[in-house]
Amino acid sequence: MNSDVLGLVNLQAEQDDLEALTFFRSGGSLPFMGRYRLIDFTLTNMSYSGIKTVGVFAGNKFRSLLDHLSRKEDFGFEGRNSRVFVLPPDWNDPSDISEGDLKHFHNHSDLFARFKGKHVLVAGSQFITNTNYKKAIAHHKAQNNDITFISERRPEYNIPSAPMLKLLTEGDEITGFTNDRENNHVYTDVYIIKKDVLLDIVRTCIDNYKPNLFHNGIREKLDEFRTGFYDIEATTYYFHSVQSYFKNSMSLLEKDRYRAFFHGENLVKTKISTNPPTLYKKDSDVKSSILANGVIVEGSIESSVISRNVTVKKGATVKNSVIFASCTIEPGAYVENVILDKGVTITEGRKLIGSEDKPYIVAKRSTI
Repeated sequence: MNSDVLGLVNLQAEQDDLEALTFFRSGGSLPFMGRYRLIDFTLTNMSYSGIKTVGVFAGNKFRSLLDHLSRKEDFGFEGRNSRVFVLPPDWNDPSDISEGDLKHFHNHSDLFARFKGKHVLVAGSQFITNTNYKKAIAHHKAQNNDITFISERRPEYNIPSAPMLKLLTEGDEITGFTNDRENNHVYTDVYIIKKDVLLDIVRTCIDNYKPNLFHNGIREKLDEFRTGFYDIEATTYYFHSVQSYFKNSMSLLEKDRYRAFFHGENLVKTKISTNPPTLYKKDSDVKSSILANGVIVEGSIESSVISRNVTVKKGATVKNSVIFASCTIEPGAYVENVILDKGVTITEGRKLIGSEDKPYIVAKRSTI
């Protein structure tokens, strides 16, 4: 049990390069693989780590997040002593001089004041994995580190377009961060920090008009702390662009990868839905795809991810695409290498074709 560790999901600090996919939602609310949202993986990992109290810095686009996280029990936070707080920004504090994600720390300082534990596990939603942090937390405490960074060693993460940070180390300590493509020691945007150290950093940054906790308060002052790292033995997926979102979605359509990720150490938890099972009508044809509940299929679907309450009508074809909830593909329509946001209608006979490197995106509630 790690009830002395506060979980903090900091969505405000994330780099938003997901274009139209995050026009109406935060990155943590982004749907993934039919029935999940990216924040589900972060919350699941915290729940399985024995963390009982979680605060979510929701950023400015928090409406869908409030709905999705309305029942903490869906994510494994059960019982009177478990709490999940969704914390929007406070725009009405006349004394507030803070900027960036530090505004959230200032506005919601009572979260830390009321929490009696001594440690905070800080994570985002752009790196997702299926693991728990029990061993990492134990390592952090045993080493008496001020900050322990969670990392992964994966040579295949040498992706030129990915703005990810790698760790520079000497022995067990962190000496810095780098974007060097040859470095395979990937920082997963998760760290464990002593609560008192965190609050000191927040105060110093605000007093000096700094906008970013990690970059201004930790990365630039790294030599002032006792630091360490802990390598997790789990596969992570990184979402830094529309291309990476599409690539990760298509990658997990492979059976072995899907089973290894979703049926691994933890059962990934999400908001419970009461939709009916998928209905496959006569002449429907579905291959190598993932379909959520509530889908009605009369047409053809191949190598695609289909979210809840989607209708693919007779003669319509969906190929190599990601379809968000409540979309309708009318008869004779054809979509390939496309991402349809929630509530989109593709009218009869229309053809939309993108590419694997640049999928065609249709904005939320559009009709084409």
